[in-house]
Amino acid sequence: MSLGPDTDRIRYIETDLSDLDGRPVHFICGIYLICVRGRCEVTTGAEDFLLTDETELIYLSGTILQRLSASPDFLARMVLFPKEAFLKAMLPIDTPYLNYADAHPCYRHTPDVRSRMTWRQVRVWMDLAKSMFSGDVRTQFRELLEFDWLQGFLIWLFSTVPEKIEVEPQSTRQQQICRRFLQLIREYGAREHSAAFYAEKLCISPRYLHRASTECLGGRSPKRLIEGQILAEAKVLLSDSTLTVTQIAERLNFPDQSYLTRFFKRHVGMSPRQFRQKKV
Repeated sequence: MSLGPDTDRIRYIETDLSDLDGRPVHFICGIYLICVRGRCEVTTGAEDFLLTDETELIYLSGTILQRLSASPDFLARMVLFPKEAFLKAMLPIDTPYLNYADAHPCYRHTPDVRSRMTWRQVRVWMDLAKSMFSGDVRTQFRELLEFDWLQGFLIWLFSTVPEKIEVEPQSTRQQQICRRFLQLIREYGAREHSAAFYAEKLCISPRYLHRASTECLGGRSPKRLIEGQILAEAKVLLSDSTLTVTQIAERLNFPDQSYLTRFFKRHVGMSPRQFRQKKV
């Protein structure tokens, strides 16, 4: 089953994410996946993650996702869930969990006894999803089954947050700022290109944002992170053949098509039109 940007019902998929190889997809639906074998590097545009055995990745409200590289044996178990189903299921979920999931989308289970048990439970939840939501099987009770599974899963997942916090080192103020910065880039990156915009949102100076970013995010500057998000957004839009390059430039808040072309060519080595033709 190919990975599309949205779904009208919960879907369970076993995948190597090859559909996202060189072709980022902007998921509107929520995604949850666990790596059960091999290694895979993925990017959301501004943020890269290495998925290895017993790693989980969750985005409750969707994200851009692209596969950068993967080992031949890589395999992930993945659940896609519609935004409407998530909004119904999340009602009893406390805000701190949602904030934690947004700030820590990727987590690798540890060797301690409690994490071993949690990993086994994760696989049970995925087994349930596989039995109910794989393929095109439809029943008259599917909507109720989806609601019960998703709400139960989210409540259980919320209960695992304390153990995850325990094994993580205490965050510094700069690390907290960087996590929030990455969240803001995911939210505004398609339209806001200036580091000053994000610094103002964070109530800090652009200079302090630059220092925090370069110290906590592998030497990457705010400009580099923002441009990574813009580039991912541009690649997603270029996969839509109904949009002209001029329309894409407008959506990404470039002054005109020529600015987008120069930006894209500087990062990719080809023009947007050449990139589009190559992907056809």
